[in-house]
Amino acid sequence: MNKEKNNSLIFSVIILSIIILSVLLGPLLLNQDPVSQSLQNAYEKPSKLHWFGTDKFGRDIFARVLYGGRISFLIALMSVILSMFIGIPYGLISGYVGQKLDAVLSWFINLFMAVPQFLLILVVIAVIDENTVVWVILIIGLFSWMDVARLVRNQTLSIKELDYILAERVIGVSQLRILLRHILPNLIGPVVVSATLMLGNVILIESALSFIGLGIQPPTPSWGNIINDGRHVLIDGWWISVFPGAAIFLSVLCIHFIGEYIQEKQII
Repeated sequence: MNKEKNNSLIFSVIILSIIILSVLLGPLLLNQDPVSQSLQNAYEKPSKLHWFGTDKFGRDIFARVLYGGRISFLIALMSVILSMFIGIPYGLISGYVGQKLDAVLSWFINLFMAVPQFLLILVVIAVIDENTVVWVILIIGLFSWMDVARLVRNQTLSIKELDYILAERVIGVSQLRILLRHILPNLIGPVVVSATLMLGNVILIESALSFIGLGIQPPTPSWGNIINDGRHVLIDGWWISVFPGAAIFLSVLCIHFIGEYIQEKQII
């Protein structure tokens, strides 16, 4: 079983590395413009000239998948970072101070978590009607911090009762020093696991938003809106949706394998 998990980890790291390097470096090496149209080349099947084929406007799908990957990974990474900046301090304060403040802060977490995350993000984006990369990052990040906050709160409640923490309180060590020097470092492992798993989840959220037209708008490529471009021709133009769909599937699968491995082995 351990050998199988190790193989899965190696496979995940290799595949994810290939995807990330392709997304980062591919557009620099390509001659294809992801938004350049050539109607005479519409719906061409995968070939040596167009590795992933072309769409109804003759745009190269391979170029669009690589550029779209940049957008998807950028949104996922920045959204997770924003969530961490909100969730970690929130959970630390709630768990360490405790009592009435903890009850109030926990109530707000439960209030936000009472509504499904994707539905909440969907409603806010629809109301604001802003589909730029910055706005998508802000909205996803601002409504994805609750799980992090709850995790940090629960871990902090346990750590603050350890003997060495109680001893430092007795000798008069400042609360801020205890939080930053002793409690926060013990949270790195669980937080990294949470951030890793959240990264895959945000890729799915961003792709779903773009697919239904509430995320990144065409002609700017995103994995979600590329899939949407091919949903009407799934039989005759299968390559339009299959390749970005495969990129999403492999990326999220590999991220989850890596996150679960870190969690199980307690590497951090």
